[in-house]
Amino acid sequence: MPSARRFVTLAAEVCATVFATQALQAQSVPPDSPKSTESGGPLGTQAMTGVRPAKSQALPAEVLPGGRPGPEGLPQFYRWTENWSAPPKPNAPLIEKIRHIPITGDDVYLSLGGEARLYYTNWNHTVLGARAKDGEDPVQSRLRLLADLHVGPYVRAFVELGDNRDLGASFVTPPNSDKLDIAQAFVDVTVPLGSAGKITVRPGRFEMPLGNGKLVDTREGLNTRFTFQGVRATYILPGKISVDVFGVRPIAIQGGTFDDNPNHATTFKGVYVSAPNRIAGFGIDGYWYAVNRNSAVLREGTGRDQRNNWGGRLWRRGPAWDIDLEGNHQSGTFKDSRIDAYAILFEGGYTLAAQPLKPRLGLRANLFSGDGNLSDGKAGTFVAAFGRSSLITEGAFFGLSNLMDLYPSLTLKPRNNVTVLIGPDFLWRNTKADGIYLGPSGSFAPYASSRAIGTDLNLDASWQFSKRMQFRVFETYFAASDSFRAHGGHNGNYFGMLADYRF
Repeated sequence: MPSARRFVTLAAEVCATVFATQALQAQSVPPDSPKSTESGGPLGTQAMTGVRPAKSQALPAEVLPGGRPGPEGLPQFYRWTENWSAPPKPNAPLIEKIRHIPITGDDVYLSLGGEARLYYTNWNHTVLGARAKDGEDPVQSRLRLLADLHVGPYVRAFVELGDNRDLGASFVTPPNSDKLDIAQAFVDVTVPLGSAGKITVRPGRFEMPLGNGKLVDTREGLNTRFTFQGVRATYILPGKISVDVFGVRPIAIQGGTFDDNPNHATTFKGVYVSAPNRIAGFGIDGYWYAVNRNSAVLREGTGRDQRNNWGGRLWRRGPAWDIDLEGNHQSGTFKDSRIDAYAILFEGGYTLAAQPLKPRLGLRANLFSGDGNLSDGKAGTFVAAFGRSSLITEGAFFGLSNLMDLYPSLTLKPRNNVTVLIGPDFLWRNTKADGIYLGPSGSFAPYASSRAIGTDLNLDASWQFSKRMQFRVFETYFAASDSFRAHGGHNGNYFGMLADYRF
């Protein structure tokens, strides 16, 4: 079985080829640039709680077709938001020159890039006792190659190939193991409307996080991200409003070579409207989207699930205070039952930017409804559309159903390119009648003695070695409540080490 020593060996083989050039270029990375942002930062994985760019940093990318690209010449979390429009200097290294290969002038060019990621993960009780022999310590490898063709400012074609391996896993999950396949392939056509803004239409296969990415995410913790196939159209009036309309199907991971296809048993459609800085500097989002699944599993049984999501979001990120509040109500039908479910998500904090280590005092609180009465003909369990598996913990012990959590945290920056987050996350069931949902699916049987589930003790440390290279370490120890253990649950532990190189 793989071990931490194996990870270090594999990581060294990858990193040795890039350290020499990266060390020479490290001094060219602006002091503020390594910080993660809500849009993913110059390189970072899913944004760490509350970490946001300094005021001196360029605005982050807008994760919308036709939206604002990221800072010039920096790899981004969402690769299609990168900005390589400036021609490289004549003496630039080859790795810079392939990001802008002129074809006709400077506005018709091809950009080539990719990613190499190794992720060692070690779980003690991956599903907290729900099945026997649930320990794992695989090494996940992710390789990506991309080509991005720009034909002037209004037409672009983007293709990304991916290869994903789950080395040493005894229980392989499809999102972690998928041989060479098309990760993304789409065309953007933008129609300028002058002072009235612009419209961009994107047909194809693509990533599609919505809002803050908590309820419709990218699944970055696993090897393959959530991707969708269909059409997305976006209207943007810069600085005022964006309107996103989409109709897609999620991609089903098959595991072979060039065999991933849309999942025809699931449809996803909706409208997402965002207006930044509308009320006293707060942004306001409103949305409706529907997820229709031919088969879903809840405590009430298995059946067709047609679920509408009606939601709103209020958010602001200032130099000191940050706040993000979202509410979601779900309606529709599950089998013969009427759906009546909801979620409330809050995250906020205060950063002492002038103090040593730039501490941020943060608080996260979430509530995902459960079903309080399994025989009343009403399905009350909240089910996230394509939720962030690592929202509660990077180890993804718990699904976003029948769950409440309260997470006070402290974020420190020992250096401009190093971020450390620590804190306990207190967990409860929302209703006693419903179970504890584990990972993306499954649950323990409900028990009546207590709502308490337990406490996660979390550490998340990130080192942005250069603009292309990042290292992260994750540690979560789950201390189960007495009631949870009395009904078959176990304590658990998750440890992860990640090395990610993007060019």
